[in-house]
Amino acid sequence: MSEQFFSVVHSLAINVEPLADGFVLPSLDELEQELPEPFRIAGAISHIDMSTARQLRNLGEEFSLLVDVINQQSGKINMLLSFLLSQLDEPTQRFQTVSIGGSQLSFLCHQPLHLHQQLRLKLFLHEEASAIYCYGKITELEQKPGGTLVHVSYSRIRGEDQEVLVRASLHIQSRQLKQRAEQRANQPK
Repeated sequence: MSEQFFSVVHSLAINVEPLADGFVLPSLDELEQELPEPFRIAGAISHIDMSTARQLRNLGEEFSLLVDVINQQSGKINMLLSFLLSQLDEPTQRFQTVSIGGSQLSFLCHQPLHLHQQLRLKLFLHEEASAIYCYGKITELEQKPGGTLVHVSYSRIRGEDQEVLVRASLHIQSRQLKQRAEQRANQPK
């Protein structure tokens, strides 16, 4: 992917499956075909949620009760979806990100990987009640005291999934900035 998006420091559950040398990336159509159904459903629900949120903001204050009920129903669906997606988390392939963004991620690893190796990735975005299935390529390996910091750029990802990652990164950054502002406000002067 040639587009660059910012990344945020954030721990997120991911599954990483290293692929053999010579692995040929699927086309976007082939990626769509191999996409596990729960990932497809999560993407569709996320898109619907974005559209609904925009429409609800335009309703105004007189419909606040209706907006609350719709948000509660959406929350219940998101909880069920998060549970369904958690069933696809493979413990033997589980890692935690160090950073995440719309064009790349990084994670600490103790197994041997090599530069330019292709990886099959599952990203579990619990706060967004979504998950992303995509491919990435190792762009940098950094030796750290806790293991190897692996930098990965997405090499095959659906456009709508990339939008979810960008939106999730913005939400994470917003929460981090709010938390820092609260900490500064609570510090003795």
